[in-house]
Amino acid sequence: MTQPRSADAGFTLIETLIALAVLAVGSVTLLVGVERHVAGVRGLSDRIVARWVAENALVATTLGLPMRANWREAMDIEWNVSLETRALNGSGLHEVTARVADAAADADATLVALTGYIALGEVQQ
Repeated sequence: MTQPRSADAGFTLIETLIALAVLAVGSVTLLVGVERHVAGVRGLSDRIVARWVAENALVATTLGLPMRANWREAMDIEWNVSLETRALNGSGLHEVTARVADAAADADATLVALTGYIALGEVQQ
């Protein structure tokens, strides 16, 4: 006769398959989370570089210098820089907004918009 199986003999095949399925779902979830994090970090670095370009455009405008073509390139990316100027009535100032977007992306894909204020006689685009 065969002896009855003891209660502590180990996992059955079904229990093992269920454990593997739970591990697979957990692994996929972890992988998706890591991919999202990497995409977020990539977007953050692009916004930081775009902010540098926008700050340079505002400083060039403040100093009365025209924006040079090589100032629009940073981190091997060509950036579109648009400057919008608006007079602030009664203040003696102009509001200058620099909008920066990746030249390879859509024209409406502005990453950064910085605003500065310049005395009326100093604005040059």
